[in-house]
Amino acid sequence: MPTNSTMDITNRILLSVDQPQFNHNAGALNFGPDGMLYIALGDGGGADDRDGQSFIGKPIIGHGIHGNAQDLTNPLGSLLRINPSGTNSINGQYGIPSENPFFNRENALGEIYAYGFRNPFRFSFDSVTGTLLLADVGQNAIEEVNIVKPGGNYGWGLKEGRFRFDPNGNDRGFITNDPITGDFIDPILEYDHDEGTAIVGGFVYQGKMIPELKGHYVFGDVARTSNGDGRIFYSDGGSIQALDLTEQSQPGFWVLGFGQDSDGELYVLGNSTGIPFGSTGIVYKIVPNSHFDNAELEIPAVTVMIENGKSETYHARLGLIQNSQPFRFELSHAEKLADHFHADNATFNPASGTLYLPFINIVTQGDRITTYEAQLRQVPDQSTLIFELVQSRLIR
Repeated sequence: MPTNSTMDITNRILLSVDQPQFNHNAGALNFGPDGMLYIALGDGGGADDRDGQSFIGKPIIGHGIHGNAQDLTNPLGSLLRINPSGTNSINGQYGIPSENPFFNRENALGEIYAYGFRNPFRFSFDSVTGTLLLADVGQNAIEEVNIVKPGGNYGWGLKEGRFRFDPNGNDRGFITNDPITGDFIDPILEYDHDEGTAIVGGFVYQGKMIPELKGHYVFGDVARTSNGDGRIFYSDGGSIQALDLTEQSQPGFWVLGFGQDSDGELYVLGNSTGIPFGSTGIVYKIVPNSHFDNAELEIPAVTVMIENGKSETYHARLGLIQNSQPFRFELSHAEKLADHFHADNATFNPASGTLYLPFINIVTQGDRITTYEAQLRQVPDQSTLIFELVQSRLIR
């Protein structure tokens, strides 16, 4: 091939879906372990997934009397599964897999894999088990996480979470404890609006940096009070826990999404405005606190201050010098991270020789983790970089 040749880039529209309102776009597209393309679509927007007058006085149309999410002839409010390389769709631009649950069923779209969703804002596949987990944003009360099964009906707008949903005519819809009639699948996790306002789906953690999170689903919420106070959660399928972040006021921004790299490590996407404008967007990598196992001090990211107010970020390991009192540590590994990495806690100031570690996890007897704040100081006139512990304080 000549070195000055260019590659032709072609594209085609697989399918397009109209929706009546601007919101509840969902929008996640992921290839599954089976090689098929999965597409999450919201119910079309508005409120209650019904035609009528909304509680803010604006007419809602395009949902019908029973709602899009319960209508198998409408792709809205569903998770679709298609084969981009196939051609047996009506427009011939993609394929409908024959193993789809509604393939060739009368009065149903063959593309639908599961339905009954309001605004399925991000879904993912467990990279080890292949389990499909989908987060569905609630309306007024309940946020939920679902394990998606082919052909499953997840209930919106007849239920929200595990509760019956009453669309309430032209007034604000609400949940009740009344019995629910129908063959619906309940979420595996749910929380109410005391804890957040809109769920953001994440990933099952299968990385190596944080063994305690292995196999847990990590997800978040846009903001607890709609004021830039996003949240990050994790769960093993039972209770929901808030991730114990290094700074208790963190993340301190609107949580907008999650990412996963080829090593299974996770990233949080957010900004300080909560809207898709401006330049405040940022990507954080979730890393463990510094960790001491009685032999080696591991520092995932430490900011090294250099001249003129500049800094560099390193991954470092320090080995404990046996029988030292007070504890001394010798630098055994230092790897400069890419310029776009910035540590948000550990710092080293070569001018003063001070290494400050606000959070160090220490595994004690019975695998109990305690966390300390510590300050170390460089020992002068040494052939290698050696630090001595000068101060520590138990945090929890």
